[in-house]
Amino acid sequence: MEPLSIAASSFTIVGAIAKASVAIFEFSRQAKDASTDLEGVSSELQALSEILDLLARHISRAPEGTLPASLSQQLGLSLEGCALVVARIDTTIDKYQKDGAWTKTKWAIFGRGDLEKLKGSLEAV
Repeated sequence: MEPLSIAASSFTIVGAIAKASVAIFEFSRQAKDASTDLEGVSSELQALSEILDLLARHISRAPEGTLPASLSQQLGLSLEGCALVVARIDTTIDKYQKDGAWTKTKWAIFGRGDLEKLKGSLEAV
């Protein structure tokens, strides 16, 4: 993956994190019992966003050819994984948010586990 593609992907993921963060905030207001569960994921997303922002800014300013090919390839794979997990987090929150009256019950039964798995995936990427 080329350095400019890495920077662009990083900025794209930062935008997706912002979108997911808004969804998490709105959902935690809707289902107050879920807010504690969502704090860990929000913290992970915030940390990832800060890292990606720094990475994108640094890589976009680096002279051409200074990024080793092996590092570039590894960053590309990591960014793809990050993008996938962030999208799944957003989709999961959206799924529970749209359930209306069943939100609290479904969150308690399924949502916590779903989000913990995704948080683990985010940490692993």
